[in-house]
This record gives sequence, structure tokens and C-alpha cells, in this order.
Amino acid sequence: MHPKQLQALHVDAKHKWYFWGNQTGKTTGGAVEIVAASLGRHPIYNKIWQPALTCWASALSWELWEKILLPELLTWIPRDRLIKAPTPHQHSSNREILIRADNGRISRITGKAAEQGADKYQSARVHLVWLDEEHPEAVWDEMQPRLLRHGGRTIATITPLKGLTWLFRRVYEPWKLGKTAAGTTFCSHAGLTDNPSIKPEEIALLAEELKHNPSQLEARLYGHFTKPTGLCLNLPDTQRIEISDKELERLFARGQPIAGIDFGAWRFAFILGVPDEHGRMVLTDEIYSQRETLDVRAQRIHDLLTLRKVKPENFWIWGDCANPQDIMEINAAFARIQIKDPAGKIVGQSQYRVTAVMAENKIIKVGVTRLENLISRGALVVRRAIGAYQVWMLGANSARAGVPIEGSRLLWEIDNWQYPKTDDAKVQKDVPDDATADGADMMATLRYMVMTWWKSAPAEVHAKEHAEDAKVAPFRSAQEREKESDRYVPMGHSEEETAGGSTWHVPRFGTEE
Repeated sequence: MHPKQLQALHVDAKHKWYFWGNQTGKTTGGAVEIVAASLGRHPIYNKIWQPALTCWASALSWELWEKILLPELLTWIPRDRLIKAPTPHQHSSNREILIRADNGRISRITGKAAEQGADKYQSARVHLVWLDEEHPEAVWDEMQPRLLRHGGRTIATITPLKGLTWLFRRVYEPWKLGKTAAGTTFCSHAGLTDNPSIKPEEIALLAEELKHNPSQLEARLYGHFTKPTGLCLNLPDTQRIEISDKELERLFARGQPIAGIDFGAWRFAFILGVPDEHGRMVLTDEIYSQRETLDVRAQRIHDLLTLRKVKPENFWIWGDCANPQDIMEINAAFARIQIKDPAGKIVGQSQYRVTAVMAENKIIKVGVTRLENLISRGALVVRRAIGAYQVWMLGANSARAGVPIEGSRLLWEIDNWQYPKTDDAKVQKDVPDDATADGADMMATLRYMVMTWWKSAPAEVHAKEHAEDAKVAPFRSAQEREKESDRYVPMGHSEEETAGGSTWHVPRFGTEE
């Protein structure tokens, strides 16, 4: 453990907050604290209670619990003291770790996830709770009565990327101003320079990549709270929603999905969305690809759409037509994907295809306005676990490998996408990783989707364009395929609104004006 971790370990406070930057060892610090207490070896907590202890280790989602918290906890538990634990990455319904403490008694660490909702943090008496990353305020409030019986404590390990949220107002600011009672709250900041395993040149590279976004740089490098400046979009936490696998299946079974692509050798973005019964666009999945072949990219998209049971009929993937060759080539890649029956016999080819988005649906200013409009009215939401397993390289190009970033590229761009700040007399370049308004891959993809969703172009035009672009297999027009399937009218829409040949038209809740 590095000095900052050791310092935090020896602090005596009821609520301990690690406000640390990325890659600073905050998750390791949280895991060490809760394991040490469960074994009876914590320098502070085991002066208050002796095992057996009841502890919670909580992530934002079960995916994050299985991928991050569980492996980290198991790393620090001695093998001869581990009685029972789920296996990481196996999607087990068992979320309890049993540890034999030094005094021979058994401590219990129970996994929790904020996606369960605040009511799942009820009806328990807990000694110690570890929260990894910023949880909803309702979860924090619901936890407090669970700590009363044992005089319980909390540990929170957080990179404050969301800015001045409830956490800043209720916790950090009162502590900073000296308004908290002695012994109740401890806040610690740590940055990449506090982690001796991070090389100075890697820190310098990250600082260069985020130089256009000082607020994110402060949070990621040093764990500081800052107010985001110049952001194009503000997607509130309430619109980053938890969706179970069962709910995802239900959404795709009844809704008409839509998808978008932004092409690029170094940065290739794909987003999949579907409307819910409230007429909201729900962004469920993303693929962010760097330096992969078109065959690999087409296969990844095909596999995702197959997983979501998206039927090719009346389903379009909207792509940038700046270079029509891009669309032709990826459609050819789709056509090379062979569909096999259970016996392994080839029975066809992938029917998914990309079609060109109309030029008027690419206008940046209008696209941003419509995105803001949808978000402000709660008509666009994002699955919280979107892209959770991805690791992508920030700033990767032919000259450098870039900096690894884990998680959703889409949410990263939403939290970083800023209005451009260019020098006078200079034209802004389209560099996606500078997070400026006309250069973010996922944001470009999202604009294509929203502009198409909001106001569809005539289906027959796109059918002709698509047939011209694909040149790989016989293709039926949208009208022909529509005759073979039941017309779907999205919830929150009217028959009149869907009478123009496409199921994607202006939502009933209003228009751009």
C-alpha cells in the first residue's frame, strides 16, 4: 500500500471518504479496510468491534460488483481464511463472502448494488459499509438506520466525476468549511502522483488529452470536486437508469429499435437504442472499436443485435455518408457473416445493414439542440451499465498507444463533451478525444440517431440508397418488408404520426419548436 492508503487506513471517523482520482488505488484501499476489519486486524475498527462482523460492499451495478469489487476483495483475503465466496465473472446469485476471523468466528461481507434500489438497503444491522463510486442519495439515506445498532461506519471510494452533486453539498462542502462534528467525517484527496506505480510520462499524457476539460482533469488526476464548464449536455443521474436483463428483453420485444454508426479506423462508434412505453429513447448498448477490421466490427454488431433479438425487418443502422465507401464496405462485411443452424449447416447471411443518414440530419447545431431538448424533458435515458466492460484507449493514434479508460465511451463523452474553445482565427479540427462539440464519435452517432428518430426521411429514398451502397445481396425495400410485418406504433405516438412510411416520427410530447 502507498502512503495515502496507509494514512486513510489509520483514520478514526464514522464516515470516511476517499475522493481520489483514477488509478490511485482507492478501490484497493476500500477492499483492504473491509477485509482487515472482517479478519479482526483493522487498526481502528477492531478497537470498536470484534468479529463476527456483518459488512456490505456495494457497487453501482451487479456487473461492477462481479468485475471489480469481488475480485479485489478476494485478492486480500488469505486463502486459509476464505470459507465461501462466489466466483468472479460467473453471474452467480450468491453474493456473500464468509471469512474466518483471527478469533475463530465468522464474518460476512454481503454484496450490494445500487441498481437494486434504495429499498434493498433496508432491514439489516450492519457494522461496516463500503460504497464504491458515488451512489444515489436515496441509498445513502436508507443506509443510515442500518448503522445504529452497532455504531456502524462507512467507507466510500469515489472519483467525483459528476461535479457538484448531493455529495458535494451534503458531505464535502460542510467538511471543508469545518461544519461537521469532530470524528464524524473524514475526506481525503489523492492523485496519480500519489501512486508510485504510475509513470510520470503516463500522467503527462493524460493531462495532455484532457487539457480542454480542466474540470475532468482535476477530478481524474487529483480527485477534486469541480464545476463542469462549457458542457454541451447535462445528463442527470436520474436519467442514467438501471435496467435488468428481463426488462431489456421486454423493451426489445415491444419497441422498434434504432441504431447509429460513426465510422473511423481509430475510432468507430455504434449505439443501440429502443423506445419504452413512456415514449422515451433508452440507449441500451454501445460498441467502441479502435483499429479493428470491418469484419470484426460487423460481427460484434451482429452478435449484439442477435443477443437483443433485433429483427432486421424495418430496422436501420444509420451511418455517416461522408464517405459512401465506408457503408458499402461494412455492408459487405455483414454479408460475409454466415448464419448456421444448430447442426452447423449454413442457412443464410446476416441481414443487418447500414444506410446513409440524410445530410440535414447531420447538422451539428440542430442535433445538439434536439439532444438538449430531449434530455431536459426526460425523453432520453441511458442504461447505467452501458459499455461497462469496455477498455478503450484515450488519444490512441499511429504515434502512441493512448491512455486506457475503462467503461462507457458514450457516458465519457456525455460528461466531457464541451463547446469548442478555439484560438481566434483558427479553424477547429475534428479531433474526437479533445471532447469538443464537433468532434466526439459517440455524440456524432447519437446525433444521427436522434435526428432520424425525431423526423424520419422518406423510407423509399433510404431503401434506394441502401441498395446502391450494399451491392452484396438482394434487398427488399422498407415498404416490401413492412407489408410482411405488423406495423408498430411506438408508445406515446399516434397512428397519424407514423403514417409517412416510417415508425420513427416526432414524439407526441412535442416538436423541436
